[in-house]
Amino acid sequence: MYKRVPLQIRASKLGGTNYADTVVAANQWLEKEKSKIDQELALENPRPNQIAYIAELQSIQSDIKTLSALVRNPAHSSLIPVLDVLKHKESGIKRVLQQEILPPLDDTLRNPRHISPERLEEEAIQDAKQELRNEVAVLHSHESRMIREIDGKEYIVTKVRLPKVTVNGIVYSEPQERMTDVEELIDKRLTKIVKAKDKALADKKRKVGVVGSERELGKLDQMLDEHGVAVPESLLLDYHIDRFLDTQRRRCAERKISAGRLGKINSTIETYRKWSSIVRVDKIGTKDHIDGYYDFLSQRVVAGKIKGKYANNLFADFRMMIDWLFKEEVLKTYPVCLQRKGDDYRFHVVRQKPKGVDLQWVHKILATAEPRMRLCILLTLNCGFGASEIGQLTKEEYDPATGRITHKRCKTQKYANAPTVCYRLWDETKALLDQEIANNKKKYPKAKYLLVNNNGNPLWNEYVGDDGKTHKSDNITCAFKRLVIKLQASDPEFPSIAYYQFRKTSATLIFNEPEYMGLDWLWLGHAPKTTAGQHYTAPTPTILDKCLARLHDIIFDPVSLSEPIDVKTDKV
Repeated sequence: MYKRVPLQIRASKLGGTNYADTVVAANQWLEKEKSKIDQELALENPRPNQIAYIAELQSIQSDIKTLSALVRNPAHSSLIPVLDVLKHKESGIKRVLQQEILPPLDDTLRNPRHISPERLEEEAIQDAKQELRNEVAVLHSHESRMIREIDGKEYIVTKVRLPKVTVNGIVYSEPQERMTDVEELIDKRLTKIVKAKDKALADKKRKVGVVGSERELGKLDQMLDEHGVAVPESLLLDYHIDRFLDTQRRRCAERKISAGRLGKINSTIETYRKWSSIVRVDKIGTKDHIDGYYDFLSQRVVAGKIKGKYANNLFADFRMMIDWLFKEEVLKTYPVCLQRKGDDYRFHVVRQKPKGVDLQWVHKILATAEPRMRLCILLTLNCGFGASEIGQLTKEEYDPATGRITHKRCKTQKYANAPTVCYRLWDETKALLDQEIANNKKKYPKAKYLLVNNNGNPLWNEYVGDDGKTHKSDNITCAFKRLVIKLQASDPEFPSIAYYQFRKTSATLIFNEPEYMGLDWLWLGHAPKTTAGQHYTAPTPTILDKCLARLHDIIFDPVSLSEPIDVKTDKV
């Protein structure tokens, strides 16, 4: 595990012929993988302070340019002190950046749509100059023209002929060289090109929220208030992001969202915060900014950095924050581009076929696992419980007399149409569960949950700590991963299996039984999707009992589980 990224490779893939060669190859492979991870994290984690410094510097330089043009008129001499203050602050920020207190910013991390007006003009000029230089380069291949360098300057040499002159009856027309300075020619042509592009440049400025002409629109005072020496805290994007996250923590404390959901929101919003280069919150609602974030996520999906489903989650939480800003009246108008319905801001998601676990591997795992691990797997195969469901089973939900567990999924507790299912346990499941309860009753008689680990804590727990971050412990999944690794060490053909695949295994077996095909949604604890299931039909406990009995026969009849396999495993 390196920086929370698991690294694993088979020794056979390293190509070593003996132990020493394999160790050397493994170390070389590990260093390469670490280098890749470090490079990816360096691109994904820019320093927000540096981005804020650069954005503020660009804003100040824009104000300085506007004021410098105004103070030339004696009528605006009162603005000279304001100009001096801005210049002083500009030099201070430049010193901070030049002293390398902050590392240099990677241009690939910035959104090219959100740059200063000077940068926009500079890019337009550079593009125009490049076009002209390309035209000048064509002159090299022309018969009557050439480029000549004199005293470090480039000149276009054009051969022209003088007017015809008749002397003593002879007509003379001698050629002459005309020299034109390349830079002067480019500047003249450039003036015409920039004037022609003024309208397009002004439109581009307005799209990113930059006032095109403060003098003409009479918004100098407003510009000084909004972009001056100190931007009010109520206008800062970081301030409102922190407010939004505090609101989500309060919702979690009120049990409106789970701790896991809060952790995902924190992660997705921090991803946006690291990407964004804007300082003011009112720029978040512009179409170019929204399109820029969507393009950033699209590039990561295309590059294989993230999947389409995760990109959808990232953009959905970003959109949820914009909704919250509009409800809080931070944004005066809601972005029109987000009001349209359709797939404008959706990412393609590849739907994969549900993958269960082959029964031969199920048998091998059950024969190898410790009693508590075997109990957890049987609860998943029998009742469809995931690790979180098993860890949160309460004593009130289990009736040892009838051998039944009556349970409603944790994630559907607030939905009235989600079913509360009564599962009849298999004999193997009930025997292991009763034995585990008897052991826990002696050690932890006051425990709230049905199953606890060796120190009395739940097998699965998720909570928000004092630091405001989500913390999670999952003893079941961790122990199962260790079991799979040791089984793979003893059998190279053993596949990589995730714990949640056991739920998919039983659900698929039920679906493929013609007699019980319609009970898969009930066994999974899902709300019915059809009109008949919602309003007309109600499965009886008897039919579910028969379904579970048939599921038991399918799983356990083909192979006996009595043969032990000698593989040392870790306990849950």
